[in-house]
Amino acid sequence: MTALLQLAAFALGVYLAIRMIAALYGAVDVWHMIAKAWPRVVADVFVWGVTTGVIVWLTHGPYRSALVWGLSIYLAFYLSIWPLAGLYFARRRTDRDID
Repeated sequence: MTALLQLAAFALGVYLAIRMIAALYGAVDVWHMIAKAWPRVVADVFVWGVTTGVIVWLTHGPYRSALVWGLSIYLAFYLSIWPLAGLYFARRRTDRDID
């Protein structure tokens, strides 16, 4: 049962990392009207940041480390996609220039 709960904590960490990154993208999504939307963007980032912090603080022992591993591994995965996406889009641009 402990391994199953640790897996659930890991999955929760991944989910929280996804939600936090999505909240950070809120500023990019509404940049055209950021003068009116900034309170919502700040509130989303604050809510997901506090939610993540409280959940990490409330978990103990192996569940906390599984949760933090989920957060960390997803963040590392997400950041590793940036250079790969840059290479992919650069390749796509050069394919179009050849024609």
